[in-house]
Amino acid sequence: MFEQYKKYLGEPRACLVCQDDPDGTQRKIWATDEYFKALECACCGMVTIEPSLSEEGLVQFYSNYMKMRTDNEEKMRLRKVQYEQDLRFIMNFIENGKILDVGCNGGFFLNVFDNNFEKYGIEIDPGAVEYAHQNFNLDVRLEKFGEDSFDNESFDLVIFRGVIEHMFDPKSALDRAWEVLKPGGKLFFSATPNIDCISADIYREKWRVWHPIEHINFFSVKTLHELMGKDRFNLLAAEYPYLGTPYENQGQDYRKLKSDIVLKEKGQWDEVKSSPPFWGNMMNVVYSKKC
Repeated sequence: MFEQYKKYLGEPRACLVCQDDPDGTQRKIWATDEYFKALECACCGMVTIEPSLSEEGLVQFYSNYMKMRTDNEEKMRLRKVQYEQDLRFIMNFIENGKILDVGCNGGFFLNVFDNNFEKYGIEIDPGAVEYAHQNFNLDVRLEKFGEDSFDNESFDLVIFRGVIEHMFDPKSALDRAWEVLKPGGKLFFSATPNIDCISADIYREKWRVWHPIEHINFFSVKTLHELMGKDRFNLLAAEYPYLGTPYENQGQDYRKLKSDIVLKEKGQWDEVKSSPPFWGNMMNVVYSKKC
């Protein structure tokens, strides 16, 4: 897959949070594989793939993303269960209103919200937009967030579910989220890889969410809040879904983690392929726009 997309590699980005080190020479290597490397800012801990696919490359990659998702029936089944669990979490903070799902794919998560919500989505994959229209009759628009047709201060909830880690310029997207949210409106990040976890620290490029063509930003709650602006948003809550999710097998996952740590200590790391599902891998975080 890398050969297909390597022509779309962009220039290295400065640290997303600190805006330091524009050429990537001062940050330390956090992880590397045959094709990509992830750089960590010593000041804030932000980790990004540098260089990553450019904006153009990401558009090319996601133009066929819908088919890749729907072709895997087992993953679609697991996601459906997880959608309901993520919905229960955000319903602790909002019960109705106007919502926008950014990068909503085929509208699967948006569709689990009931009719107490006025639902909108935005997506860059034409196939996903068509799917949302035909299967869920949702108002999903083929637009880039930030170059969209939504009014400022018009939404009670903006959702980034499994999206912010994919964006070449997430700061611009967060700025736009602040614009379209009403004062007091909620900003919800869900199914987002959490760099501040034991699996990330141990496994690095063998962490199960290491997909450097797709996942080009690795946030913690702290770096996410700093990027969006602590002066603009309040942190309401964070959770790290694992126990009770469709991906959890507690005994098996703990045993694998323990076994892999032993292999690493013995210098047999090549025998390890990938990390197991585990607590802390993913995060759900809710912020509110300051009034």
